[in-house]
Amino acid sequence: MGDPTKRETECWSSTARQVQSFASDGVKLHIEMRNIYIGHYIQNYCNIAFMSEQKVTFLFPQVFCGVVVSAAMLEVGAVVAWPVVLPGLQRDNDTSLVVTDDDVKWLVSSTGIVGMFTNLFAGSIMELIGPRLLLTIVLLPSTVSWLLQALTPSLTLLYVGRISVSLIASFITTLTSPLMAELFEPRLRGRLCSLPEIFVSAGLLAVYVLAHNLSWQVVTCLCAAPLLPLFFLTMLVPESPFWLVRHGRLQEAEAALHTLRGFKRSVRTEELPNIRNSIQEYPQTTIFEQMKQLGVVHHYRPLALLLGIFILRELGGQYAVFSYTLYLFNRTGVGLDSYTCTVLVGVVRLVSTIISTSLLDRVGRRPCLIGACLTCAIAAGVGGTFVLLEEVAGSATWVPLASVLVFVSAYGLGIGPVPWVLLGELLPTPVRSLGASICTFSYAVMQFAVGYVFPELLLAVGVGGALLVFGAVKMILTVVLWLFLPETRGQSLHELQDAFNPDPPDRPLVDVATNHIIVDDVTSSTGELED
Repeated sequence: MGDPTKRETECWSSTARQVQSFASDGVKLHIEMRNIYIGHYIQNYCNIAFMSEQKVTFLFPQVFCGVVVSAAMLEVGAVVAWPVVLPGLQRDNDTSLVVTDDDVKWLVSSTGIVGMFTNLFAGSIMELIGPRLLLTIVLLPSTVSWLLQALTPSLTLLYVGRISVSLIASFITTLTSPLMAELFEPRLRGRLCSLPEIFVSAGLLAVYVLAHNLSWQVVTCLCAAPLLPLFFLTMLVPESPFWLVRHGRLQEAEAALHTLRGFKRSVRTEELPNIRNSIQEYPQTTIFEQMKQLGVVHHYRPLALLLGIFILRELGGQYAVFSYTLYLFNRTGVGLDSYTCTVLVGVVRLVSTIISTSLLDRVGRRPCLIGACLTCAIAAGVGGTFVLLEEVAGSATWVPLASVLVFVSAYGLGIGPVPWVLLGELLPTPVRSLGASICTFSYAVMQFAVGYVFPELLLAVGVGGALLVFGAVKMILTVVLWLFLPETRGQSLHELQDAFNPDPPDRPLVDVATNHIIVDDVTSSTGELED
């Protein structure tokens, strides 16, 4: 039988070993589960975003490139806002420069004149050397041009400096939207392509604030400050993958996509075949071949729509509002100081433009643009009516200021950023560089016309009449957008090629590595469906 005490001891020892084993397994399981949880947490924290469980997209390179390219638009904002220093220049007794009212008109409108000539060949140069390289090249002389404008001893050199910075601003305006549209993937394009307008607004506000506190020479010198660092930073931005593929530089295009998307993305079998397929189907080569492509119905339709948008956009008066801001408020009888009103305009534009970056990908381009145009039309109509009836309105001098601020906020929310986003999205690849040049040329023509004619319009119909004219144009633009503008949110440039094509072709994907068509394995089982 054995010793019962010994058997009991062995039983308890066996039970203890089992309990210890279970406890050890439980602890191991708990530790393993905890490590798995921590690993997933760290992965989700470190990965900024992901396309799917297997494909991780790192946003930082695209955001960095977007910020650097967009920051060049500080130059454009400074050029548009610089006329705010002209009243101080006209009052300056310490300089030999004599600036008349006619000089003011020509200095303001010279941006449009330069833009008309620049945009005739900007697209060709961009296609010849690459949009990113062209951006780097034009930034360096911009610093010298601003300093020339600030330290000039004569009116002639003041014009030379103004024309030089306007020339550079025209190049930057032409190439920024197409370059950014080709750098970013569809789900980020709305937000990142809104960055240029944010930097335009930031440059505008900076000049407004500086002009309120500093002399015109110091303000002009400070306009040159950010451009030299940007010259070096743009060297870190890869060239457009679309441009590289068009020029047969496939390895460089793949490297550029890896830089932008991260090395965990299989760009060779995903994005690069789409780019190559689009370009093979719709090649973009010389400017003359692009002119021939304009005869294709789904090429000239988006170009015609964009032309209408840019022309009506400028005739709606925003260039006059932002360049003649100080003169405008001096004539409206607003109770606040004109410089304070000008700074408020800059603040409202910047804030509303920042808000628009989150709206474009959530709400869509079409609702944002149509709603902004309608709001601008109403604000301009109300402001113009109150200015014309100011004797009846009595003390309600705040109404014109409020109307202008609503006009500016609607501009920042839609009319400012969306057309430039559409410029990069709607223009098909075969006519993209030529189409961008044509649109920015029309933009420059209208900018010159508005800049030169606005002072005469004020003399003829006053501020109230001018606002009513701007409101009527914005209402026309609202109708055009409602009838013809498609939604582009979330669509790739490959998909948008046929946004205006009634009969889009089937496009097989091409594997860049093997030059073979990628065919999905689809099994037809019609027999199983018969029962």
